[in-house]
Amino acid sequence: MAQGIPEQIIDEIRQRCDMVSLVGQYLTLEKRGRRMIGLCPFHSEKTPSFTVTPEKQLFYCFGCGASGNVFNFVMRMENLSFPEAVRFLARKVGVKIPETGTAGEKSKLKEEIYSLNRLAVRFYADRLWNSPAGKKAAAYLHERGISREFSELFCLGYAPPGWQNLGDYAQKKGVSSELLLQAGLVTPRQGGGHYDRFRDRLIFPIFTISGKVAGFGARLLEAGDKSGPKYLNSPETPVFEKGAFLYGLHLAREEIRRRKSVIVVEGYTDVITAFQAGIKNVVASLGTALTPAQGRLMRSQAEKVIIAYDADSAGESATWRGLRILQDSGCLVEVADLPEGSDPDGLIRQYGAAYFEETIGRAKPLADYRLEVLRRRHDPSAEESRLHFLEEALLMLQDIPNLVERDIYLKRVAEDLGVSEGAVRRELMRQQKAGRSHNLLSKDQTKNINQVKANPAEKMLLSLMLLNEEAAGMVFDALEPADFSEGPLRQVVETILKLKGANRLVSGEELIDYFSDEDIHGLITAAVTEPSLQGLEPGIMARMAADCIERIKREKLAKQKELRQRVLKEIDRKKQYDDQAKKLLQEQLQVIKQLKSTPYRSGGGEHSHG
Repeated sequence: MAQGIPEQIIDEIRQRCDMVSLVGQYLTLEKRGRRMIGLCPFHSEKTPSFTVTPEKQLFYCFGCGASGNVFNFVMRMENLSFPEAVRFLARKVGVKIPETGTAGEKSKLKEEIYSLNRLAVRFYADRLWNSPAGKKAAAYLHERGISREFSELFCLGYAPPGWQNLGDYAQKKGVSSELLLQAGLVTPRQGGGHYDRFRDRLIFPIFTISGKVAGFGARLLEAGDKSGPKYLNSPETPVFEKGAFLYGLHLAREEIRRRKSVIVVEGYTDVITAFQAGIKNVVASLGTALTPAQGRLMRSQAEKVIIAYDADSAGESATWRGLRILQDSGCLVEVADLPEGSDPDGLIRQYGAAYFEETIGRAKPLADYRLEVLRRRHDPSAEESRLHFLEEALLMLQDIPNLVERDIYLKRVAEDLGVSEGAVRRELMRQQKAGRSHNLLSKDQTKNINQVKANPAEKMLLSLMLLNEEAAGMVFDALEPADFSEGPLRQVVETILKLKGANRLVSGEELIDYFSDEDIHGLITAAVTEPSLQGLEPGIMARMAADCIERIKREKLAKQKELRQRVLKEIDRKKQYDDQAKKLLQEQLQVIKQLKSTPYRSGGGEHSHG
């Protein structure tokens, strides 16, 4: 349970949260029978395998095994600890948590950083609109055609020149210099002290998908300014990791899900200009090198990803790596061919939103676009560049996962080179055999948590215990935790029996909170959602529980018999007939007698195993 948070408060939060509504804030779900289904945000997939069971208030992914209740989902999506997830959901559903000194330091630090970032947003916004120094930043936005309305929507600001403007302001508000440092808003000064990280820059707050300020991007205003890099981001902090965010997603999410497509641009102003022009399914990737986390984030929101990078970035190797990441994430990837030297912001301002949307509408499938870029870079008809074209084309072919699609592009490569398809295919096979695949990503090493090994009777009995109160009582009376095989299932049964002994019977949704192990979360979720038990009458479940209990008892006795037989054989081999041997022999005879007298129900009948 969450440190410092009363159990009854956690129960109240859980009861107030609806799993479908919560997941629906992050993913697109469709109803399939009694379940809701969508694309898993925790691994790369093309076919939906992520399910939510409304009546159980649990989620489960048949692809990677991720599972759990509302707290587990938020922990994964927002990268929170359990206490942090409880507090996050408490704010959503209006439950007040009495704070104590035992609250986790990590959770407290993150909340303090989010709060400080909000304070910084207000400070920077005030300096943009209400200070003499901010006039040049406001003028820059005006020149770029960005209105005050949309500047305020994206919470833009200005970091004034000077070394300690934000630091002094925050400390007057009671913020420690240590917290400013941990939030990445100040930098240590040689000789002691700190200075503001962002100075004389336009500020772009970067939000989580749920709308918290996690970090900042900052841009120099003058092209010839050599005081530092053109763009500067927050460093990695407890709440910010550049590769896990997409700029503007908190505002674009609804439109992305409505259109089932997302347009990815490079720059902050590209997003704001597009949004202002009415194109609201646009996000920025914070650089051309996309990460697997960003790929999964986009795939969870959209079916198609259209890359609209600046024309001079679209053919860079970092871009190709990023596009392969998207492809491996299960996204349908297309690339818009922007006019040379242009970017989305400039195209929209110069030619209007309709022209940009037409350009997006002509976006080509990834392999088409990549082959076109290769033709421009290495003319396949010129003797001096044919080999370079072939080398890069073979790498492109290896990156196409679908074999039919690969064959189509292989034919095009052969046509470009004026050689036979067989020659290109043999060269491709030769490179693959040599193990020189240039795919830079390996598939996620996921495991299906539902594959936790356990005796079938034990797994069925666990399901019955969680779905039927009488079954749980029968197990409490007839078995001990030690009667179950060692492993995760025994741990779950032991917890259920302890709670039963305290006159408590918990649901699978609540039981998950007693464990931090994801394998156990999957085991509980699979048990509660066991398809063969859904809709059965309580009396039938009780009879099934009796069958499982008898089978487990017999299997335990059979194991005891086998073990003693091995010991007795060893005693006979060594000719050591002492009192211990006599005792073991008597116990063995007793076990055999029990096995003969224990009935075993199967198929509704009762059988004696003699």
